Amino acid sequence: MVTMNHTNLTTYDVPALTAFFCSVFDFQPLEKRGDKFSVLRNADGFLLTLMYDKRMTPERGYPGMFHVGFLQPTQDAVDYMYESLSAQNYMAPKPAKLQRGGPPTYGFYYDAPGGVMVEVSTMNIIEPA
Repeated sequence: MVTMNHTNLTTYDVPALTAFFCSVFDFQPLEKRGDKFSVLRNADGFLLTLMYDKRMTPERGYPGMFHVGFLQPTQDAVDYMYESLSAQNYMAPKPAKLQRGGPPTYGFYYDAPGGVMVEVSTMNIIEPA
């Protein structure tokens, strides 16, 4: 089986995006080169490289609905992530049922510092009886 094990994201604010991924998603910093480059690793060994891109600004970032996703096992886990973000003053929208063309999910999207959209969701939806 082939597993995706790293990705590179460009940003206009490497330090802020580094702090976000470390504090919210428990990434650990491996390497840093000034304010322009950072390599992070999570507990599963996934490597996330953040690089400064002078062409990106708060007004001009990734196109359309480009995002990175953090699938959670349950709705409670999504709610926990929402509460964690809120406790750290990252004001994400409340989780809700999302219907985007595929199977419905429960979660939210958040514009993280540095111009990267993050999705936190689960496909394990419990419908009310």
